[in-house]
Amino acid sequence: MTKRIDPAMFKRTFSYNEYQELIKELADKGLTSGPEQSEKFTHFTKLNFQRLKRVYKTLHLSEETVETARNVQSEMLWVAIVESWCGDVPQSLPFMEAISQISDKINFRIILRDENPEIMDKFLTNGTRSIPKLICFDPKTFEAAGTWGPRPEGALALVKTLLKDPEVTADMRKEAIQRWYLQNRGEQIQSELGSLIGEWDSKLIDQKLTEAD
Repeated sequence: MTKRIDPAMFKRTFSYNEYQELIKELADKGLTSGPEQSEKFTHFTKLNFQRLKRVYKTLHLSEETVETARNVQSEMLWVAIVESWCGDVPQSLPFMEAISQISDKINFRIILRDENPEIMDKFLTNGTRSIPKLICFDPKTFEAAGTWGPRPEGALALVKTLLKDPEVTADMRKEAIQRWYLQNRGEQIQSELGSLIGEWDSKLIDQKLTEAD
């Protein structure tokens, strides 16, 4: 079944810079996005604001990733579903932004999960509202061409392994995942998004040819 969203959703999205400003404002006020204003979540929001800046400043796009982005032929709307407290968000969002900056065909926007459950619930991961979730839409029809998320395959595999060990606490899992991201340096997310960009581009091209027939 084709997944289509209401175009009015676009009014509730942020650009990457607008999202950064939102997270900074929340962090400065000791707040977080979403309904749970706990000390834990406000702490993660502050931490993630710093991570977001660091990752974007230090990331490096491979020649292959740059070439793939430059070769995009179809107009794409990328929407990332996030929350400020999620530790995976600042590890992937900067790469999405950097890739979108290479191509004038890719319009990258960000939306908050808990304020938009009707969108999140169309793109669940194994029945859960896992984030970040990137969805590629046809910007004219708002039909989804595909998704990515919530983590690169290597990070997903690590989480599955850690969850099997009863001695590994939630905090220990968070630390292990962050170490994985630091060691991987964005290589896997670039590889995965690079492959998906080609798939999404082909799908959008086919859709246009079908509409023209």
